[in-house]
Amino acid sequence: MGSKVFEKLKKDALDAETLICARCGFCTFVCPAYNDTLWDSQSPRGKLYQLRELIKNNKPIPADFADRIFKCTLCGACQEICQTNIPLLRFWQQIRQEINEVGHWPEVVKFLDNSIQESKNIMDLDQEDRTLWTDMVDDIVEDKIGVPAKVAYFAGCNISFKGTLAPIGESTAKLFDHLGIEFTTLGENEFCCGNPYFVAGEWDKAKELAEHHLSELKRLGVEMVVFNCPGCHRAFNEEYPHMLGSESTQGIEFIPYSEFVVRMMKEGKLKFTQEYNHVVSWHDPCELGRHQNIYNESREVLNAIPGLELREMKHTKNKADCCGGGGLLKGTNPLMSVRISERRIASAEKTGADILSSECPSCMMSFNDGIESKNSEIKFKDLAQIVAEALGL
Repeated sequence: MGSKVFEKLKKDALDAETLICARCGFCTFVCPAYNDTLWDSQSPRGKLYQLRELIKNNKPIPADFADRIFKCTLCGACQEICQTNIPLLRFWQQIRQEINEVGHWPEVVKFLDNSIQESKNIMDLDQEDRTLWTDMVDDIVEDKIGVPAKVAYFAGCNISFKGTLAPIGESTAKLFDHLGIEFTTLGENEFCCGNPYFVAGEWDKAKELAEHHLSELKRLGVEMVVFNCPGCHRAFNEEYPHMLGSESTQGIEFIPYSEFVVRMMKEGKLKFTQEYNHVVSWHDPCELGRHQNIYNESREVLNAIPGLELREMKHTKNKADCCGGGGLLKGTNPLMSVRISERRIASAEKTGADILSSECPSCMMSFNDGIESKNSEIKFKDLAQIVAEALGL
């Protein structure tokens, strides 16, 4: 079994990444999982070494090694600092795919797989409930579901089904209404974006989801899709064209919420005039920042709000620490996820900010859990919430 399992890895990894690793250890000290356990076997360097030995000795992936691979947020900090430029994000995804082939996917990942296959969402809930997030803005969204429009809003599974995250979608709908933008949502035809599959290293099952969404958007004449979720945005913006070919997404622009707001500001359609007297510390979401190199738009929005003072944490942008919510870690090891979140919250507290903000529903979940666990007085608000409040919506 070992030779079959590692046939691809022998070609792609043994002759490349695992041998290229200089074992310098720079990746170790930026890895949130290592900083939680302080075990070198959990560090990127340690995992590469273990993998090299497995391949060298033609041994299949053992369960304990599979567990270590999934104790990872896929934040990309290791890739950012790698002195030999190993594409570690894709590498960890590839290893996760191999882990699935030998039946060592964690139970929570198997649940996500079954849920998406049966219910088209990660919660295994009825798709009829996909629009529950619109309850507080029903007067805005009710006649926008499934109608032709040039602008579409893609809420994603978390905002759609987790009530604590609904205010992100509500705030975005209020902004569209404030700007007089005719938009559409896919409603029950909005499925999981496929990001959990990309994170788990399972591209084949994500293909059907990608084809479905692109077909629906083109049917409705959509030219621009706005996202609050960086994971959904990355799936559409990077994974779909990578998987289906660049021509598959031609004619449709995929933009994160902050970029949309900045565009409205530059076009003179949006201006902040009310005082918003808060000190805000900004957290760069990994899937928007290191994964896609999008850092400045959010800061441009915050700096345009009168009365708002932006105070940066010690580690920001491509050096930002992770919130602990990525890479499926919140499902595979929730306690580690909370501990990672607490460390980031502590950094925000040191700035003296009363609000910690980001642009990501997963970050919101992680930070709210960390704030509760840490009994912190800082509050978390998504960028969409801050914008809506600053506009008095």
